[in-house]
Amino acid sequence: MPPPLSRPSISGLQAALSSCRISTTTTKTRTSTTTSASCASSTSPWRASFSTTSTPFAASSGVTRVPPQSPKYIQLPEPPQSSESKPPRVRGHLPVPRKIFRASDGHLKVQSGYVERIMPLSAAEKAGAPPKSEQEERRRRMAAARRSALAAGLQGLYVRKVARERRLARRAAAHREANLAAATAPERIDDVLTRPSVRLATAEQVAVQLDPDRFIKADQARKKHAAKLAREAEARGDALAQLYVAAKDFIVDEAELEQRIETLFTADYHRHGGLNKGISIWDVHHAPISVNELRAELMGQSSEKILDRHKAPSTRTAERQKTVAEELTGGKLV
Repeated sequence: MPPPLSRPSISGLQAALSSCRISTTTTKTRTSTTTSASCASSTSPWRASFSTTSTPFAASSGVTRVPPQSPKYIQLPEPPQSSESKPPRVRGHLPVPRKIFRASDGHLKVQSGYVERIMPLSAAEKAGAPPKSEQEERRRRMAAARRSALAAGLQGLYVRKVARERRLARRAAAHREANLAAATAPERIDDVLTRPSVRLATAEQVAVQLDPDRFIKADQARKKHAAKLAREAEARGDALAQLYVAAKDFIVDEAELEQRIETLFTADYHRHGGLNKGISIWDVHHAPISVNELRAELMGQSSEKILDRHKAPSTRTAERQKTVAEELTGGKLV
């Protein structure tokens, strides 16, 4: 029995594949393409090489090397009857043309007399005087050529502009007619035949019905919004009236400011002229009612009238009368 053949290990195959080199060379005549690939590994026990060459000669100095990132790195043959037309590649970009014919006065540039107005003749030419020298004659001839070229250029550009606008208008009209015809076209027979069937009960159940009271609700919402705006306007008027009444106490000059400062910033203001007499604010307005005092007052276990001690009925009546007077007069009472 013959001895078995030695087979390379997995690591040897991976090393061989990792050392593969593929190179593609294309000659300038575009008549031949040479592609060669060789795989070699110093650690692999086997060595293999293959090549496909359409020309019997190797790459020379006239070979254009295509990098791997180029779309022409792998060339595919074109079909013999290919209808693909590739426009020539234009490098760079063209500048944005200036708008010569504006919408306001663009039509005036093609009327008679425009070139004579923007490029007028000299005083000697208007008087009919002959040129004094050859240089002046050459300048007159060049100026006349520029006027003629400007007039011809404006006429040609205007004709192209009108033709382009008409072409765009026809294209837009055709698109609009096509869209209208597609929107108003009847339903196709294949859509009719392949439409899924829906039961009438299901269609009535899932259909969104219009609210029969939608107009009534809209009127109510409109009235509610109008009432809200009226309340806001009334509140703004009340605030303005209060500001007008309170303006009598505003400090408007330095004399009043100085008098107010002398009145407030005194050594014994809080002892004689202040509200709390310099002791505590609870000595004048008393402490707030606690929960235990309220519970005792309601259960009849209190020895004093807590509510009367804090605010007598006459005081509450006076406050109510003041509020009613402010509402009637539309101003703030001090």
